[in-house]
Amino acid sequence: MNPSHKSSVVYFITNDTPKDRLINLSSHIYLNLQQITELSLYTLKSDSEKLSLDGKKVKLPAETTVIHFTMSPTFSSYPDSKHPERRLHERRFYTFYYLPESIQEYLALLQELNGIILNND
Repeated sequence: MNPSHKSSVVYFITNDTPKDRLINLSSHIYLNLQQITELSLYTLKSDSEKLSLDGKKVKLPAETTVIHFTMSPTFSSYPDSKHPERRLHERRFYTFYYLPESIQEYLALLQELNGIILNND
């Protein structure tokens, strides 16, 4: 599943993103939406400012929509260097910031997510 396609108005962060930095979605990201264990959807209520990975200012206006995923622990695992017979499981997260002009990309992902949300209140 491709939750977001190339866009200059969609940003994201992961576990590995430096603090207060955003990554511009300049390529495709493929996530197995069946591996999502937690999901939050919200809208920024006030303007915010962060930095891109290359240090440029990125303004996140109020009404930027945000989708935060926490993936299942089996989504990311690797061998334990001290005990090769064991694997370490890491909780990965992804947070996508959809600027107001990228509402179509947001709605497309939301439609996909609605098909897998169990407690869609």
